[in-house]
Amino acid sequence: MPETHQVITVLLCGYGAFGHQHAMAWRKAAPCARLLVADPDTSAQAAAREFGISKADVTDQAATFMEHADIVDIVTPVHEHHPLARSALLAGKPVIIEKPAVKTLTEAKDLAALAKNTDLPVQVQFVLRAHPLIQRARALVDEGRIGRLFAMDAVFTGWKRMRADANLLENDGVHMLDLMRFFSGTSPNKMTVTGDRLLRGPVPDTIHVRLDYPEGIKGYLRVGITLGGTQPDAYLAGSITTKTFMLIGDEGSISIDLNTDKLVFTEVTYRPTEGGYTPEIGNINREDAPELSPAALLSVCFRRFLSAVDGGAAVLCDLEAGAVEITRLLHQAREDLNV
Repeated sequence: MPETHQVITVLLCGYGAFGHQHAMAWRKAAPCARLLVADPDTSAQAAAREFGISKADVTDQAATFMEHADIVDIVTPVHEHHPLARSALLAGKPVIIEKPAVKTLTEAKDLAALAKNTDLPVQVQFVLRAHPLIQRARALVDEGRIGRLFAMDAVFTGWKRMRADANLLENDGVHMLDLMRFFSGTSPNKMTVTGDRLLRGPVPDTIHVRLDYPEGIKGYLRVGITLGGTQPDAYLAGSITTKTFMLIGDEGSISIDLNTDKLVFTEVTYRPTEGGYTPEIGNINREDAPELSPAALLSVCFRRFLSAVDGGAAVLCDLEAGAVEITRLLHQAREDLNV
């Protein structure tokens, strides 16, 4: 998707490490865009100015620039998402919200209703939906290349810091929950969550999730810092993570490594034999995606959003799937984990 040379004004709410990635992505997606930054932290304001944003375009309060923005991009801590998004929608501004979109189901439903009433596009930034290998896998599944999809297996583990404002499922596993939603096309009928405090700390450091989807599709997810990782993570300096997603069908499987940007598509049939089944392996096809920086992948998301703003195209992930449904799952998980 080509970059746009529209003259637009984007209000970037939050300029932490990932806010900076958003700024770089906007420079790629819309080089002519004017970036406004709102962040109460003086070091974040200094970082924005160092990036090249003029002092006059940096403030500590989003309300200062809200009326001047064409688009509001929210990259603040999650507890600030709902009031910022609500203010933006009431001001008539299309909105991008980083994941997790909101903290509570009430907030999710409120934003979904407001977006519907104002007829404004809102995109929840589940960035992996835009990954070229995820898109390639979607095409293979839609073409019937793995037969009947009956399971999805996801891993997001690694040696990385745990956040104070979100548990491991909310911060890491939520990406994989969304990919399962993307490929199954629906929410699960049932979810079982178990957590362990292997480090004997106050919150679970290892979480396992099992999900039952319609049509007999199963989902399995593992997250945790104790399970370690295999590759340096591009999204958090100093971290080593494993991020894999597998689609399993009765005629093959697709395995995607989202750290190394590699896909393996294997043709498999399962022949009934004494004791159960014997897998018969056919062709094994390997594909690589060009090296993708966080900013490059975000820029794909932003161009998709601009298409929604300008031409009415569908957003990458809407509030119903990316806020209401996901928040409902995360709420249940917090109850199950007692956190």
